[in-house]
Amino acid sequence: MRETVLKWGSRSSTWLSILIAFPIIDYVLRKFLPIPVLPSLWDKALLVVLLLFTFFAYLQTARKLPSIKHPFLAFIVYGIGLMVIDMTNWAASFEGFRSVYQYMSAFFIGFYLLADHKQLANLLKMLSLVGFITGLYGVAQVVLGVETPMGWVQEGEATTTRAFSFVTSPNVLGSYMALVAPVSVGLALYTSNKKERLLWILVALTTLLALLLTGSRGAWFALAAALFACFYLWKKRWAGYLVLAGIIGVLGLYFLVPDTVPIVGTIKNRIFTLFTADYMEASSKAGRLQRWLTAYDRMRVEPLFGVGLGHHGGAVASRRFGTIYTDSYLFKSLAELGLIGLSMFIGLILMTFRYGVKVARSLTGKPEFFLTLGLLGGMIAVALHNVAENIFEVPFMSLQFWLFGGIFAALYADLTNEKRG
Repeated sequence: MRETVLKWGSRSSTWLSILIAFPIIDYVLRKFLPIPVLPSLWDKALLVVLLLFTFFAYLQTARKLPSIKHPFLAFIVYGIGLMVIDMTNWAASFEGFRSVYQYMSAFFIGFYLLADHKQLANLLKMLSLVGFITGLYGVAQVVLGVETPMGWVQEGEATTTRAFSFVTSPNVLGSYMALVAPVSVGLALYTSNKKERLLWILVALTTLLALLLTGSRGAWFALAAALFACFYLWKKRWAGYLVLAGIIGVLGLYFLVPDTVPIVGTIKNRIFTLFTADYMEASSKAGRLQRWLTAYDRMRVEPLFGVGLGHHGGAVASRRFGTIYTDSYLFKSLAELGLIGLSMFIGLILMTFRYGVKVARSLTGKPEFFLTLGLLGGMIAVALHNVAENIFEVPFMSLQFWLFGGIFAALYADLTNEKRG
């Protein structure tokens, strides 16, 4: 089995690297090489190539999907069922189905094409370097005073400059940086080469700075929660210290930092604005709370099965029915998939995290522990950010999340086989 996995992993490494470099390649194609059709189809073509590699690897390897295969299959069948029963809006339902399931196929790519921890390390190095370039571009925007598109500046805010790089929005950049930062820290702890360690520390600091400059509160909070989970898995006592440090930091930010201090003052303003009566009133009338409640009301019409794929709260629904974005993939899924579908979707995410935790614990005391832990932390941050943003609607974020989810499942399957052997 190992020889077969190594063979297909080696053959597909270049294609997987292209997938990891998605943000830069997509930007270059759209901005500098406006060849008709290519910018919108290249990622689909890449996915097809990788799925072909995956199919041949599936035929020749003895690596078997763990228990997640049954709920994954059930979720696919559930989506097909939702699509088929809504024939009056077939085009919207089909497009809605594709937007959810197309990029989830990367899970199987990660599962069948991962060769070993060395290949994983190489993929994570590529991810960190691409993230570094993306984050550096966002930092440069703020330094140069590039104004953020007005749709991403909250009314009444003093700042009109938020880092957004070339990934469409500050919130998407924030989520991407929340994925990359823990990975780069894990790489710094994984490597024994001092010069390489300095490189990954630089990447971590740059991506964290870019994250701060996005002004994305959802990404900040998601990363904080992910870091707590990582510390708890690593050293529980340190997780407690992290919470204490966080409390002290928040109090210091509130009482000691003037609003006029560059960057830090902006962070203070964006965090504590959340707890004002004016913000709550505005949000409940025409902001996130109002959009979340609207999605909840749509779910109440059909609580078990939802209103249908592509019918509310996302890009497809916006094009087809003129509905507003929910600013939450969680509430979008609640409205479209209903309680049954949302429960299945969350269950799949939790199962991949469970595999990640088990693999990390099996590597305790080894350098690969930090490699796995950093990736797990980044993925937790991305998943949590979907509570406040439609992050999984961004192709490269969804692709990379499910790719690494499949890698966790592969590492867990190999670990299980080793124990049995």
